[in-house]
Amino acid sequence: MKIYANLHLHTTHSDGVYSPEELVKVAKNEGYKALAISDHDTGTAFPEFREACIKEGMDYLFAVEFSVKRPKPCHLVAFDFDPEYPSMKKYLSDMGKRQTDNTKKCFDEAVEKGNIKGITWDEVLEYNKDISWLCNNHVFRAMKAKDLMKENEYMEWFGLNFRNQRAKFPPLIDFKTLPEVIKLIKEAGGLIILAHPCDLLDDIDYFLGQGIDGIEVWHPSLIPDKAEKAYKIAIEKNLYISGGSDHSGLCGGCYSSYPSEEKLKQSYHYIKPLSAGTTEKYFKEIKERKIGSRRV
Repeated sequence: MKIYANLHLHTTHSDGVYSPEELVKVAKNEGYKALAISDHDTGTAFPEFREACIKEGMDYLFAVEFSVKRPKPCHLVAFDFDPEYPSMKKYLSDMGKRQTDNTKKCFDEAVEKGNIKGITWDEVLEYNKDISWLCNNHVFRAMKAKDLMKENEYMEWFGLNFRNQRAKFPPLIDFKTLPEVIKLIKEAGGLIILAHPCDLLDDIDYFLGQGIDGIEVWHPSLIPDKAEKAYKIAIEKNLYISGGSDHSGLCGGCYSSYPSEEKLKQSYHYIKPLSAGTTEKYFKEIKERKIGSRRV
């Protein structure tokens, strides 16, 4: 099995480390031939991403990772839909407002406690002025730009100020339910993949009944123990087969956040190069929306 495409990636437009242009270069250097950025609940990275892929000779797909909390918590990666479809455009805008509001509340609490110093929320906004979905990463980068933090201090800083704090604040806008999100994606013309279904493999029939089209198989949360089971399910049920490195691996950009190589290799962020993603055959099936022979 040779990995060809990385179809689950994040950039600075959500909670990723690299800009779209930087990420394309990193992925190409790792050996990927095709990519999809699936930022959380936003598609604003796509214009820069598309331009970078064309420049670097990489194949690409438009994608967004949607968060779902009810009735079964999960994430969906939706491919090749119209982000300008009116109800979709509004929902993605609302999701940016939701995330940014929660981040500001955590930021304000951290400032009040004295855990964040030397920076104002207006400075965070100014540093990230082209971003509509703001999270802890954007705060940290703004602080780093002011020489208030160092890269290898991120994990401790995040744990202190954001990891457990987010749930304390009621959301400004609720996520849509699973049926609502699926309906919206379908109306906008998208193809839906169940993301990192490590704890959901026994519930695949439920998700198929809701309208998903495929599942991720080669994802860090499934490699190596559960990927074989996920692959078998996908083949048996004639599903689209996706995958990607998410926040792990070289494309995740988190390696420099660890104080030592030993700590890094003990973490979930470390994976072998080109171990997450999908094959050329399965990438083309998603791109062309046509499932071919399922002989293994």
